[in-house]
Amino acid sequence: MASSSSSAERLKGVLSVTVLQAKNLVKSEWFGENDCYAVISIEPIPMKNTNHGNEKKQTDTYQRTQIHYGCNPIFNERFLFPVPQKLDALYVQIWDADYDKDDLLAHGTLSLLDDEQGGRYDTNLDKAWLHTVSFPMLNEKGGDGGTLELVLHFIPETTAAYMGKKFDVAQAEVKKKITQHVVAKVTDVASEKIRAFVGIGV
Repeated sequence: MASSSSSAERLKGVLSVTVLQAKNLVKSEWFGENDCYAVISIEPIPMKNTNHGNEKKQTDTYQRTQIHYGCNPIFNERFLFPVPQKLDALYVQIWDADYDKDDLLAHGTLSLLDDEQGGRYDTNLDKAWLHTVSFPMLNEKGGDGGTLELVLHFIPETTAAYMGKKFDVAQAEVKKKITQHVVAKVTDVASEKIRAFVGIGV
């Protein structure tokens, strides 16, 4: 009987996405301010009204911010996405949280393979890159939906593995020092008891 084995798919790397700020969002509330949260995904996401969409479970491909207020909310939140293969785009939505249903304020798609960008967002490279991007969004009716500012930082698998090894070594060194310190303390206590027992230094 033939045996089969499965192994975890090797990652291309890790994409860090920092959601800085949205600007000039449409005002959804007649009274009060927008209760905004941003959704970031590396896979296409539906653009329909959801009931309490801000409670949707986050995954490796879907992340959301906490709620921030106004038409120019400052999020300043960072998310990490494992990249199993080359990414085509980053999908973004801004929602207004309501009691009955959440309203879509803006949405946008950032192409990571746009030739006009000269491959600056290419996650298939074996080198790290860091870029700040401000891109326009559309509102639910297809009009101007404001802009969103992001910081994108790609760390390839080779770099991530190297940093992981350095972290493991650092952890091992700290553990070693703590162990040595504890052993030294125990030895000192034992030595004092022995010296006291035989009458040395008493």
